[in-house]
Amino acid sequence: MKKLHSISFFFIFLVVTSLALGKQQSSADSLEQVFQNQNFPDSIRYRAIQQRTFSMIFSDGVEAKTKIQEVLKTAEKEVGKSRIYFEILQNLGIYYDVHQQTDSSLIIFSQILEESQKQGWKALEQRSFNNLGMNRLNSSDYKAAIDYFSKSLEIGRSDPNALEANFVSSISNLGLANQELELYEQAIKYHLEALEIRERLKDSNGIAISSANLGICYRLMGEEQRAEKYYRQAIENAKTAGNKVLFHRVHDNLGALYIGQKNYEKGLLMLNIALDDSDGFTPDPKMELSIVSNAAAGHIDLGQTDKALEFANRGLKVLDENPELVNYSLTLKNALAKIYFRKGNFEKGNAYLEEYQELNRQVFNEENAQLLTDLQVQYDLEKKESQIALQNAELLEKNATLQRNYFAFAALGLLLVLLIAIFIFYQNRNRRKQELLVKDRELKVKEAFIQASLESQEQERRRMAQDLHDGFGQYISALRMYVSQLKNNQAKEELKTELVSRTDSVLDEMSKEISNVVYDLMPATLIRFGLISALEDLAHRINAGEKVKLEIESQDLPDRMDELVEINLFRICQEWINNVLKYAKASHISLILSQNHGIAKLQILDDGKGFDPNVFQHSKRNGWKNITTRAELLNGKLELFTQEGQQGTELLVTFPYVHRAN
Repeated sequence: MKKLHSISFFFIFLVVTSLALGKQQSSADSLEQVFQNQNFPDSIRYRAIQQRTFSMIFSDGVEAKTKIQEVLKTAEKEVGKSRIYFEILQNLGIYYDVHQQTDSSLIIFSQILEESQKQGWKALEQRSFNNLGMNRLNSSDYKAAIDYFSKSLEIGRSDPNALEANFVSSISNLGLANQELELYEQAIKYHLEALEIRERLKDSNGIAISSANLGICYRLMGEEQRAEKYYRQAIENAKTAGNKVLFHRVHDNLGALYIGQKNYEKGLLMLNIALDDSDGFTPDPKMELSIVSNAAAGHIDLGQTDKALEFANRGLKVLDENPELVNYSLTLKNALAKIYFRKGNFEKGNAYLEEYQELNRQVFNEENAQLLTDLQVQYDLEKKESQIALQNAELLEKNATLQRNYFAFAALGLLLVLLIAIFIFYQNRNRRKQELLVKDRELKVKEAFIQASLESQEQERRRMAQDLHDGFGQYISALRMYVSQLKNNQAKEELKTELVSRTDSVLDEMSKEISNVVYDLMPATLIRFGLISALEDLAHRINAGEKVKLEIESQDLPDRMDELVEINLFRICQEWINNVLKYAKASHISLILSQNHGIAKLQILDDGKGFDPNVFQHSKRNGWKNITTRAELLNGKLELFTQEGQQGTELLVTFPYVHRAN
């Protein structure tokens, strides 16, 4: 399962005294000036530098870390380890988490939480729970993340004078938790709620984060128009807020969306912006790997093999320097396999294809192992959602009691809310169970497909070994016997002549056997003269039996196509014609290859008996799966026209193809 990564950033609202700072000192330089001005109280100076270093995290990279560490040393000397010291230390933890150094950030956030609980700093305690939740979410520890976010939200909402800015990030992060668990509808509810609050607060950075996550959710749900809308809204607000990390990451996501829609011009433009470092931003290795992999895939689809290889090699360099990112290299490995197959380097192409298949199996196994954990986490999440709903109901009840003193009416309203919450809870749980069952069936289907491919390879190897053993074994034994008799000096001259003749005959038979084995592996005619010649050779072999007539027709095709295309088409023809010969009892087969306006078609028609096409859904044989896989490699559409009880069957493969002259 290939997943898009959530936009997981921290957003902490800093309360800065407007009288001291004013609207004219909102820029980075003015905040720095306030900190350097010793005439201001320490509380004002360090609030200013706290806001300054927080903004640097998303725009100045390593410089932000250096600046925060310098400020911490100064703060410890001037104000000691006071509350403002720990709030600046919080920025250092955020820096580590944003840059994937989760162990370091976990230590810092835990230290801040312990101190804030000891000193009774409720606001800092609430933010610490939120930050710990994000840290655990980035480490895929969803249960712990949900617990931390829920505690943060509970503290924020328990204060009757609390501002929305104090707990909006917890709402947003609960959406992230649902998003990571693929509960997209629930995630969207949280993200929309957070977005509404952030729009009221006119918080550009928060709007960008919520919009980006909504774009990811809608894309994974297949609602690409909505995804595009929110991605563009995220880019606009990230630019306004100066959040370079988010600005470049969302361009990568939007570029991948356009390439998936085959809108390559827009897609590659977005990816180029994502890679552009003219604004001083350098993407982290994980982001860079994603961008260059998507760019390589786009150039492959456009037939720009050399350009695709340039991006793929950049991705390999990132992977060599960061081997821990191997699980995120599926797109890169697949792109490299296609590149080298198209360049005719089948050795490298096969090597990368095997790496892709092996990595795909590893990721599949890891995701399958994670499934049971996710089920438990989802159950815990449902419990937390129910608790949050209950807490909200209790708050509503308290407010109603204070305002109107209608105890009976409040109790009835609470009971009604509880009944609705329980009803929704069970409805959602049943629906999620069904979704999990569907996903489990899909995983089993994928596993069966992989197993069938492996069995097909092993079956082909056993067949080759049997052919070599049965065929060449007897010929070699005969040759040994003849050579032994020829070595006998007492043998008559007539016998020696006869033995030489027999040896020559055995060698001819061995030559024919070798030709048959080589033809089954890879027909020489296909490599030397192209697809049409290979198909005509196949027709000659079949027509020689005088049982079935195979006719080959080509329309507006070049003399040679790309080698990978020719091989896949030949194997599809070979597999399907073998099925017709075995089961259809046909007397005539027509094979037509044509091309028109960049669309190529392969049609195979026979006059044999029809059948129920649904038989392939339950078949344990690998032939149809091999045909389907090769059609997918061509980015093609596979259609089968037949009906049980009627005569005649048509197999139609349609795929995009533009001839490139050598």
